[in-house]
Amino acid sequence: MKESTTYHWILRLLSWFCPAHLCEEIEGDLIQHYERDLKKFSEQKSKRRLVWNTIRFFRPGILLRNKKSRIKLTSINMLINYFTVAWRVMLRNKAFTFINIFGLALGITGSLLLFLWIKQELNYEQFHADNDRIFVAWNRSLGNNQIDCWETTPRVLSPTLKEEYASVESAVSYAKWDAVHLFTVGETKLLKTTGVFTDSSFLTMLSFPLLKGDPRKAMSEPSSLIITDRFAKQLFGDEEAFGKSVTISQEGYSFEFTVTGVLKDLPSNTDFNFEYIIPFTFLESLGEKDTFWGNNSVTTYVKLKTGTSEASFNEAVKDIVKNHFDKGQDIEIFLYPLTKMRLYSRFENGVAVGGRIEVIRMLGLLAICLTVIACINFINLSTARAQRRAKEVAVRKVTGAHRISLVFQFLCESILVVLGAGILSLLFAYMALPFFNTLIGQQLFIDFTNTTFLLSAFAFILLIGVLAGGYPALYLSAFHPVKILKGLSSYHSKSALRTFLVVIQFGVAITLIVSVIVVRKQIEFVQNRNAGYSKDNLIYVPLTGDLFKNYSAYKNEILQAELATSITRTSARMTEQWSSTGGIGWNGKDPSNKTDFERFYMDDKLSTTAGLTLVHGRDIDLIKFPSDSTAVLLNQTALDVMGFENPIGEILSDDKREYHVVGVVEDFILTSPFQKVEPILLFCGSKLRNAFNVAYLKLNTDNSTSDNLHKLSELTTKYNPEYPFEYHFADAEYERKFSNLKTTLTTTTIFTSIAICIACLGLLGLSTYMTEARVKEIGIRKVMGGTVLGITKLLSLNSLKPIVIAVIIFTPVAWYSIDWWLQSFAYRISIDVWIFIYAAIALLSIALLTIATQTIRAATANPVDSLRNE
Repeated sequence: MKESTTYHWILRLLSWFCPAHLCEEIEGDLIQHYERDLKKFSEQKSKRRLVWNTIRFFRPGILLRNKKSRIKLTSINMLINYFTVAWRVMLRNKAFTFINIFGLALGITGSLLLFLWIKQELNYEQFHADNDRIFVAWNRSLGNNQIDCWETTPRVLSPTLKEEYASVESAVSYAKWDAVHLFTVGETKLLKTTGVFTDSSFLTMLSFPLLKGDPRKAMSEPSSLIITDRFAKQLFGDEEAFGKSVTISQEGYSFEFTVTGVLKDLPSNTDFNFEYIIPFTFLESLGEKDTFWGNNSVTTYVKLKTGTSEASFNEAVKDIVKNHFDKGQDIEIFLYPLTKMRLYSRFENGVAVGGRIEVIRMLGLLAICLTVIACINFINLSTARAQRRAKEVAVRKVTGAHRISLVFQFLCESILVVLGAGILSLLFAYMALPFFNTLIGQQLFIDFTNTTFLLSAFAFILLIGVLAGGYPALYLSAFHPVKILKGLSSYHSKSALRTFLVVIQFGVAITLIVSVIVVRKQIEFVQNRNAGYSKDNLIYVPLTGDLFKNYSAYKNEILQAELATSITRTSARMTEQWSSTGGIGWNGKDPSNKTDFERFYMDDKLSTTAGLTLVHGRDIDLIKFPSDSTAVLLNQTALDVMGFENPIGEILSDDKREYHVVGVVEDFILTSPFQKVEPILLFCGSKLRNAFNVAYLKLNTDNSTSDNLHKLSELTTKYNPEYPFEYHFADAEYERKFSNLKTTLTTTTIFTSIAICIACLGLLGLSTYMTEARVKEIGIRKVMGGTVLGITKLLSLNSLKPIVIAVIIFTPVAWYSIDWWLQSFAYRISIDVWIFIYAAIALLSIALLTIATQTIRAATANPVDSLRNE
């Protein structure tokens, strides 16, 4: 027999089901059985014939050489028969099949998207080689009767660790360079803020591979520059970037750097975010070497040698600050695993208590709930339609079928339904991923070529099929044929179970609806909180290039042109905290007071420009009061901490500098609007070098915003021609603080809608079968004078009972869950009883609308159609 491609594929198909020795026997039988067919038909027809005869070969009538072969093929034949019957049952009950497949597909799709997100979160920083030996150094300090922890450390810590501790393999300092810088290559000019300073061993400690360059030598020179592949394409296009020169300009200074490494673009599962790296030796070459132990300005990463215990090293290193800094007697250093930073970085009183892992657990619970709700639909619908399958089961048993064969039959039906839902859910998830990625700000993907993923998906489908179909299979196969055929069996004995499962479904739904309402109200509550300054018509412009030296002329011309009513400079944006200190001194300070103050530098007239409200004293004004170069404003919280009765004229010390208090402003939100306001000190920074990074302008409302911005662009280009004009609205910047919570709201809303949709699909199926089961009762009621309204009310109220029970039982669960969530906010809403009433009304309305589509149809049907066979 001449071998062909088709022949090989058939043998490969057989090898999936049979062992090697059995395949050889089957091959011999195939040759003997089909030899005449292969000679008789043409090549094209013989291929079709060969496939058809191969399928027939699995029929019991074909005799093989030994008993094992016959048993094997009989088992395969039975399995094929189970799925054939299951397919026919599905086609015969199209509505049931659609509801089950579509409901399961929705649940699996939602679960798949959530599990992809969870997997991404759990994989953060796991790709680094030796990640179990890489740690982040943290500070721990006892002050004000509690232990505070923070992850910024002194720059001098990393070299000291390498020098004094033999168990340290390497240590690096890492600091973001947030200021705006201009990168120039020929005619190409780009503004970037996503850069970092770090030490030369950074690339050998962490697994950020270089496409070009040697990671051990890439930062050996102060003028070295490492850029990502994406940034290299932006700067150099298709040209080779490695070895080329780049000019970086900032604050009127320009420096030449050489590209000594091109990084592969950072993966999506890392919290590191940079496009270029500059060695710390560059700053040191400019005389910026930082050896002060009191300046917590960098993040320190430490890699311990193999076999070093984290606990023992922490015990050894905890006093390193005390040993080198006479004012650091209350500060301890400890190492914390890098792989835990993403999910477990929230500390309370010196102990790690969680963090983002709480969100991940909630996502996991939501994914499980979606799957459970979908499985409940299957169980409910399968048991509800038991009356239709009862006679089938009875006939099968009478003709000799064993219960185990019936169980396998129903499990095959279940697995086939779940398989269809699984395939459909993969399609849904693939189509929804772009939107979902945009929503959560991640780059998730489904790798269809990954064998592990495919096997996991198949195992998941098999598990869901067994779990969802297991109970119906056992339930249906347990029917007694004698009672069924005599009409003595009742199929409503399991209605209590169906009621319980419906209660679970809609209990989850009411909890999710309450969550959506509360999250939305919490966002609105915090958004309406007084920010403490006026964001309307307030913009800021980064001070780049020549704007530093030309600022006075730039400011004067803006005011003369009446583009703005006021202008000032600050060290940072008013929505961010860039500096803090616990070393502020004042008259009468308690030595045990370790309060951290937010430190903010300004020029003058910040209160006028930003609309801060003065409580005591006046604003800083360098024209009227030249001595204000050493002035400071306090916020109300800072005043409360210091305890001054009359703060005006009090002297504060900060890093060997003294400032006099000229005013107090009402609290304003500098960092998180969800937390309490921290004490803030607004120092005049006019005498400090590099104190200012942005300029705030209060636009003149007598002009249109577009005219103001157009003229401002012309003026900015005039005084800073090398840099493009860049501006940001303060209200838009403030609004970004709510992005994470809004993502939570949108995600919760979407998956709540999916859960309700799945539950309503199940309710629709149940109401359909219940009305069909009572169709003759409905006909008799109509003949006896029953009205459509009365019959509809009777059927609907009976279906709504489990939903009402779900509302009653799960309302306390919803209250407890949402109250626990609100505890993480210092400013939060109170939980009003009307929230639960609104949620209950919404859920009952949706359920009633779903049920009504079937009950009204049944109530309006012609009774003759249902009673003609009686």
